[in-house]
Order: sequence, then structure tokens, then C-alpha cells
Amino acid sequence: MIRTWVAFAVVLVAVGCASFSVTHPVTLSVGEHDGAEYIEAENAFVRYRFSESGGVMDSAFLHFATLRDRAADAVPGWENGDDFIVGASRPFELWIDGPHTGRVPYEATIAEKTIQRAVIELSGEGENWTAVKTFTVNHDALYTMDVRVQIWAPGSKVQLVLGHLARGPDLLYMYDGEVYSSPQPVGAYTRFQGLGLVSNQEVYFLQFDQQVEVQPFQAVNQAGQLVFGVEIGEAPDELHLSGTLYAGRNRYLLLEAVGLEELSPVGLFSQFLVYVMRLLNWLYELTGNYAWAILLFTLLTRVILYPVMRSQLRSMAKMQRLQPKMKKLQERYKDDRATLQKQMMELYRKEKVNPLGGCLPMLLQLPLLILLWQAIIYSSEHIRLSPGFLWITDLSGPDPYYILVIVTTGLMILQQWLTQRRMATAPTGGAQAMGWLFPLIMAVFFLNWPAGLWMYWLFTTVLQVGQQWVVDRELAREEPPLETPADDGQIQGD
Repeated sequence: MIRTWVAFAVVLVAVGCASFSVTHPVTLSVGEHDGAEYIEAENAFVRYRFSESGGVMDSAFLHFATLRDRAADAVPGWENGDDFIVGASRPFELWIDGPHTGRVPYEATIAEKTIQRAVIELSGEGENWTAVKTFTVNHDALYTMDVRVQIWAPGSKVQLVLGHLARGPDLLYMYDGEVYSSPQPVGAYTRFQGLGLVSNQEVYFLQFDQQVEVQPFQAVNQAGQLVFGVEIGEAPDELHLSGTLYAGRNRYLLLEAVGLEELSPVGLFSQFLVYVMRLLNWLYELTGNYAWAILLFTLLTRVILYPVMRSQLRSMAKMQRLQPKMKKLQERYKDDRATLQKQMMELYRKEKVNPLGGCLPMLLQLPLLILLWQAIIYSSEHIRLSPGFLWITDLSGPDPYYILVIVTTGLMILQQWLTQRRMATAPTGGAQAMGWLFPLIMAVFFLNWPAGLWMYWLFTTVLQVGQQWVVDRELAREEPPLETPADDGQIQGD
């Protein structure tokens, strides 16, 4: 057994040394849509599209999706994934002295392009105004984009549309770090910080970098669609607006990283989930790889739960040793179920065995499994940008070759075989079939689980086999093996 553990440790070291990094550079492409040219900028999670027609952002398509998510567009107004609501205004549409009947042509240019970021500028002008809109797409896991709008329209009423007011998401406003569901009157706050739409799945929110003399507004555009944005009654010679647009998944830690955690308050279970995610991220910072972080998380939880697990594993082992006596009782009292139950409870009492003890280890692991699963899902953006692990480039997605699934399932079947070998009387019928089928059923139903979760289950199974071996050695030293019951059906010691 010691040689097995040493071999397993050597394999882990070799695997850890073989980890590698996967880059997801920002890419650019150009094309034409609805008769207007556009520029697309794509990072590992979002594909933004900026149109020369109106100088707007047509789309912020969230192409990265886990088991919990679906690919979707964060820009409000899209329906069925491919169709935009007829007449809906796009984000960053500029109105000078009222809604425009058409989309003013802009010129789109690529101001900067590196692996880490891309800067797109949209320049346009009218009879009494000029505007330059600058968008900086970064290579990070935060779903954020830097936005800067410069407007020259002295004396005009300026309104910057931020989006179509769709049904479903809540339109929220932020003042002085607090979130409100309606605009606050002037004088009731110190600083207006931003506004946007929030749903259970996505967040579309513009947060301003500095104090700006603008107010939120809602209005109806020329097509009769309700829109929202910010406005200034009479523009100065030059107006500057800058901020950060969050257009992505509703993830608490990501929102917290950009100062928008108030948009997604957490409940009791979610608070536990946040602690697990922070622990997992801290272990990642400590090790530099999420596979090692999951291994340390597994070791930590097994150490914390070991006192309880040890007690229950001992109870399970004693139950296995009692199988001959239990079978003898079942044969003797097969026609008297009441007496059989009484005799079995007396046997459990004498041997200090909890018949339900075998269920507790699985019940204890289930909440941890759910929490880690959710933690991996909610940390999937950071995991995607982190170093891979051997053949797995992304531990937040499924194992591409299902190697972890096969190895873990095989180990669970081996564990079942070793368990039955230790039992003096092997289970028969449904109990035996379930013992063999459970690993296969789990493999089929959870085949596309995140690879990180299968890695956790693999580590857990290995550690559980090791803990069971330790308990068996303890019991072997503490007491001699139970003798086979006498032929007359009497229990030893009666």
C-alpha cells in the first residue's frame, strides 16, 4: 500500500510538471451587416461588434458557456440569438436635440492592437456636433470593456442611449455605492455612478469612472421602442464621459472585482459558495494551477472531516464483519420479522455499530460536491485563462477524451470489489447489482461534468481507499476477527 501511495505521488508530480498555459489573445475581424461595415473584437469570453452605422455597439455576444450557461448576447434587444428587435436602439447611439430618425454614418478605425487588448475608435459628425467613441477590449476574465465618449455640441441637448429597455431584466441605478430600482432626485445623493440591466444570468451595466454631470433618462425612440441612457440638458463646449462597461455573466466575484457586487447580493447558500470560491482561488494563487488547487482542496476537506469519516468507516467495517451473524439471524427468524429486528438491534448494540453509518460518508460529501461544482462553474472564467493540466486545456469544461471519467469509474469499481472481498458474506440481489452499477450510472449521467470536478472525485476516491485501509489496519490491531457463528444459530457471546 505504501508503494502504491508513493507511485501515486510520483505520478502527480509528473503531471504537475507537465501543466501548460493556453493563451486566448484578443482578435479582430471586419465585415458587413445590414449594409454597414463593422469591426469585431473577440477575447476568450465575449465577441463585441461595433458598427459604422450610428457608431454603436451592435453586439456583446457571450460565446463562452459552461454547463450552467448558454451562449447569449448581453446587449438588450436581441431575440432568438439572431434577430434584433425591429426599431430598437443600439448601445451608445447619440441623440443631439432629440431622437434621430436615422443612424448617422461613422468611421471605424483600429487605434491599437496587441495580444492583450484592442482599441476601436468610431468618429462621426453632424451639422453642429462631433463625437469620438473609443472602446478598449482587454484580455481578462472580467467581462469588462473600457469606454470613452468625447462630444463637441455646445449648447445642445445631448443624450447617450445605452440600450433597449427589454422585458425581464431589472433596470438598476447606482448612487454613492448603493443600488436603486428608480432614479434618485437631484440633491439626494453625492455621486451618480452608473446604470444598466441585471438578470439572473447576465449583467449589462455602465459604471462611470468619475463624477459626471449627467442624469439617467428613459425615452421612446422614433420607432416607438423604450430606451434608457444618460443625458445632459445643455452640453458644454466639450463633454467627456468615461467608464467601464460590464457585459457578461452574473458572477458575484467578478462583479466584486469591478466594484459592482451590490448588483448581485448573495443569500445564505451563496455566501458559503463565495467562501469556497475564495478558498479555491487562494489555493490557485498558492500553487499556480487549478488542478493542484483542487487536490489541496480535497486534502483539506478530507483532513477536516476525518474524525467523523473515521468513525463512520469503522462502523462500516464492523458491519461487514457482522455479516455472518446477521445472515444466521435472518435464517433463524425468517418467519418472525419482529423478533428478527429486535435481535439485529441487540447485535448492533453489543457490537457498538451504527447501521446507518455507511450512509453518512456519502451524505457528507454531497454538499461539498455541490459547492465545488458551483465554485468551478462560477470560477470558470478564471479557470479558462489559467494553465491547463496535461491533455486538459480547461478544467471548467468536460474532459475532451473522458480519461478522468474512465479512470475514476474504474477506481470506484475496484473499490467496490475490494469492499466485497473484505466481507465474509457478500451482498446479493439488488444491493450487489447497485454496488456495481452505481459507478457506471454516475459516469453516464455526469459524463460532461467539468473535468475539475471529476478530478476532485478521483482524488476523493483515492483518499477514501487510503483512509479505509488505515481503518482496517486499526481494527485488525484492536480486536481479533469475529468467529463464524455456531451451527445451532446462536450468536457468539449469548
